[in-house]
Amino acid sequence: MSALKRHTIETLALLIAIVVFHTNSIFAQDTLTSFTVISYGEYRPTVVDANKIYENPSINDSTKKIPVSGYTINSKKINTGFTVEPIAPAQMVGEPLTKLYNHLAKIGMGTYTTPYAELWYNMLRSKDYAYGMRLKHLSSSSTLKEYGFAGYSDNEISFYGKKFLKEHSLIGNFDYARNVIHFYGYDASLNSLKKETTAQRFNYFSGNAELMSHYSKAERYNHDIKLSYYNLFDTYNASENNIKATGFVQTAINKETLKVNAAIDYYNYRNEIDTVNNTIITVNPNFIATGEQYKASIGATASIDIFSNSKFYFYPNVEFSYNVFENIIIPYAGATGGVKKNSFKTLTDANPFVLSQLTMKNSNTKYDIYGGIKGTLSSTIAYNAHVGYSSVSNLALYVNDTNELLHNRFNVIYDDANILNIRGELSYQNREKLRINLVGEYFNYKMKNELRAWYKPQVEISLSANYNLRDKITAKIDLFYIDNQFAKQFTPDSSAPTGVKTVAKELKGVFDANIGLEYRYTKKLGFFLNFNNIANFRYYRYTNYPTQKFSLMCGLSYSF
Repeated sequence: MSALKRHTIETLALLIAIVVFHTNSIFAQDTLTSFTVISYGEYRPTVVDANKIYENPSINDSTKKIPVSGYTINSKKINTGFTVEPIAPAQMVGEPLTKLYNHLAKIGMGTYTTPYAELWYNMLRSKDYAYGMRLKHLSSSSTLKEYGFAGYSDNEISFYGKKFLKEHSLIGNFDYARNVIHFYGYDASLNSLKKETTAQRFNYFSGNAELMSHYSKAERYNHDIKLSYYNLFDTYNASENNIKATGFVQTAINKETLKVNAAIDYYNYRNEIDTVNNTIITVNPNFIATGEQYKASIGATASIDIFSNSKFYFYPNVEFSYNVFENIIIPYAGATGGVKKNSFKTLTDANPFVLSQLTMKNSNTKYDIYGGIKGTLSSTIAYNAHVGYSSVSNLALYVNDTNELLHNRFNVIYDDANILNIRGELSYQNREKLRINLVGEYFNYKMKNELRAWYKPQVEISLSANYNLRDKITAKIDLFYIDNQFAKQFTPDSSAPTGVKTVAKELKGVFDANIGLEYRYTKKLGFFLNFNNIANFRYYRYTNYPTQKFSLMCGLSYSF
């Protein structure tokens, strides 16, 4: 027997003996008190060789994949037998259109033997075109105390038409006016003249044609082109022809606006002594940028004045405004300039008592620098305060012509001036019920050669208001104040080189009020009443030319 086997048997015998002994000690401890095991032999420890397992572990997936087979849907219509009843689309019902009438006639009669008549004709609503006409007559046979016959007559005829195209409007009109005045500014107690000898008649013909685009996209070239002509002639063989072409092209560039204005203005003035031709060509490009709170316009104006010789002018044309707070406070500033045409028509419109033989010069505003603040105080109140300073050469002024025996006609002279202008405007509008507008202006003229700016007041204030009570009663009031004016007069002076000295004759300021009332008895028939010069004050707009005092006119209007 080998030593290892023997040792193993001995060890097992020892363990069995211990277990038996231990068991007996539990159940019969009083019987066995000791146990001795004696073993003999040689112990040789050894290490058994390890056998490497070369098999890799594997995992068996118990999940079973179910293959998905292809499928199709076979659609089949099922007849339900249900019929849907159509529902009429909803329509917006607007307010009924106001009934329009083709004609409106007004007739009246006033003090100073003043008949009045006016007739309008307009076509009714149309999406394709519009046209109409207007006729007017207003005259007076007044004779003012201590002055000559002061009657006048105004007659006007106007036709207009408009054609609406797909993206344009074609506009045209023709006007004729015949205005008669009398040179009544003389002392009738010293001179007895027939009214035919003091009459002046102006005949005016004009026509205009205009093509205006209405493109919806700002990137396209919107444009407005206008061609106009007029002819004016008077009793003393003075006449004037004018042809004028104006227009602009406007487009958007990178969300900003480029606008180019252009004009060619030609007129021919002819009298018994001289003939004058003048052409003014103007180009004015502007780049307009608009932000959330600002608006800026940057441009320039180039003009060529072709008179006896050609002159070229260049002016800045810039303006900037900034909305400080919700359209309540908007300060603005800018600079501009330009050439203003003084023609026979513009001069006689301002003063019809001028001579027919006049010297023509164009006024040149070298620069006009301005600034101000504007905005809205509420939904009904707006304001504007403006201050400007300009330099003007050849400012047209009226003076009594001393070559006339009666000194009852005016000549035109020209002088350079620096002008300070302060203007304030306040307006109120409550829908169409009430509108009020208050305007005040102050002028300070610094003349180069003349003693004063003749017949140009320093202060002018006007207040106009319109009130509409349920389209039944309408009222209109005009209040105005014109400050003192000065007329150029001459007095003998032996110390003067010419033997006379220039003096300034002061014409007192004027405050006047006009009121108009209209009562609409029906939608067709109405009555009106106008009060003029309520203060009953005779004031002089020009030397020796007083106005009528209080006058009244009443009449009726009828639509059909």
